[in-house]
Parts: sequence; structure tokens; C-alpha cells
Amino acid sequence: MKTFVQVAMLGTGLGLALGVSAPAFAETGHYVSSNAVDKCQAFTPGVTNTIRNRVIGAENVGANPIAVACVFELSELYGAGTPIVDTVALYLRNGNLAPIDVSCSLLPGDMVDGLGTVSNSTVTVAAGANGLVSFTGPYNVLGIGVNCNLPPNVTIVKTIVRYRRDP
Repeated sequence: MKTFVQVAMLGTGLGLALGVSAPAFAETGHYVSSNAVDKCQAFTPGVTNTIRNRVIGAENVGANPIAVACVFELSELYGAGTPIVDTVALYLRNGNLAPIDVSCSLLPGDMVDGLGTVSNSTVTVAAGANGLVSFTGPYNVLGIGVNCNLPPNVTIVKTIVRYRRDP
């Protein structure tokens, strides 16, 4: 019995020395940053698709606006709670000589688990400048995506999703 108590105390001391505590098992934050080419694609297939995947992002090289969908995967752990999405952001670049409006809609959820409330946002991007379309949660969902009406000569450069979950 004495040996058992000594081993238990040694294990407890070792755990404390290594900093293992309840906060170590608290909620974990995730930050996923990606080139838009990885996350976004045009609604329209074939020859009418004017989205060109570039190293710098997904660019509308056509003369008309085109609908683009960006989908973000959230890591899922068996038996864990639903992720809580805090922020979804798309970085844009305006290649036009005039300011331009870019309209996007955030769609939280999915067809299996149900859709949340759609959020709409329009941002004006100055000529030759960068812009940002951002949605702030929390959204308690398993899937999340953004649809944008991308004007000509505008590029979705980068996407970001920040979420948290219990381990």
C-alpha cells in the first residue's frame, strides 16, 4: 500500500511539474488562412466561367459579375461539441480604375444539420486597393460558407475562418 501511495504522489507531482491542469483541456481556438483558389469556385461551369485561379487568388477576368461560393471546413472530433465560428473573412483586390461594390452572403450551417440565419454584407473597395468582407459570429454550426457576387477585375485574394471548440 505504501508503494501505491508513493507512486500516486509521484504521478501527481510530475503532472503538476509538467503543467497539466484543467485549463489545458479548455476550449481550443483555430485559425485557418488560405488562398481563395483553395476555398472558392464559380457557380457557373464551362466556357461562361470567367473566374481564373491565379497564384494570388481567384480573379474575375470577365466583363460581367459572376457568383462565387467559398466553403470552409471545420475540424470535427468524434463526440465533441459543435464548433463555434467567430469570424469569416474574405480579402479582396480591386483591379478597376474606379471604386466598386462587392456583395456577399454568409450561410451558416448545412442541409443535413439545418441552416442558420443568412447574413449579408456589401463593401466598397477603392480603385486599385484591397478590401475586406467580414462576418462576426458566434455561429454554432458544423459547416459554413460565403457566396459573393464578384465584379469584373476583382480578385478574392485570401480567406480566413476563426473558430473554437471543446477538445
